[in-house]
Amino acid sequence: MADTSLTFKKTSDSDIFRFILEPEENNGTTVFAAGTTARLKLYPGGLNPTLKATYGSASFYGTNHRQTVTEFIIFKDSKKASASFPVDTVISAVWQGEQAGNPVFSESAVILPENATAVLRIEYETVYDIVDVTCGSSVFCLVSAEKDGRSGIYALDFTDDLTGTYNRTVVLTVRDACTKKKLKDAHVYLNGKYAGKSDSEGRVRLGSMKSGTYSLLVEKEGYKTTDADNICNDTFTVS
Repeated sequence: MADTSLTFKKTSDSDIFRFILEPEENNGTTVFAAGTTARLKLYPGGLNPTLKATYGSASFYGTNHRQTVTEFIIFKDSKKASASFPVDTVISAVWQGEQAGNPVFSESAVILPENATAVLRIEYETVYDIVDVTCGSSVFCLVSAEKDGRSGIYALDFTDDLTGTYNRTVVLTVRDACTKKKLKDAHVYLNGKYAGKSDSEGRVRLGSMKSGTYSLLVEKEGYKTTDADNICNDTFTVS
């Protein structure tokens, strides 16, 4: 299916703002020292929400940044699936194999006329803002965005000077448990916080980390999440 035959619908009825902490935007840091600044991406961008922080301050560093994303959307006996980010502009969308109708895009939602089992390759633009959060205390700081009934919140850890030391630079590699194939575009969460997406070699650079045991959650289209499978992969230890 060529992109010229798609229906593109952009709506503003979502009630969610989404913050993402990317280690590469913070020199590999995911836990911050008091008095430093953490940088977050806020999706969707360009909406000028009110920012608040429970400690310190939150402000826009930049707005209306555009990011091009290519991904495969998998439908499994369903008419609804989700893109990784809010879809602002569809560049191209092509069915891989069996056609499954004309999708409608509504922010992150991709909706078909009826249930199907199929794969849609899409390339699209998403829009995000950059938010800087500065906190002078050794605490967990909650940063929020809110406008017209849409809201989002994120917890930032500014406690790295309370316990432990950063003594390991950690690179996590995501693999298929059976084939050992390295998997790209897998989303990794540590202790409930988003840590990044694996690259073409399956790697997620986590930066310098303290000694200790961390909870691990990995999500990827077409796979069970790590907390839903029966493999002992829900934690890892930095020694």
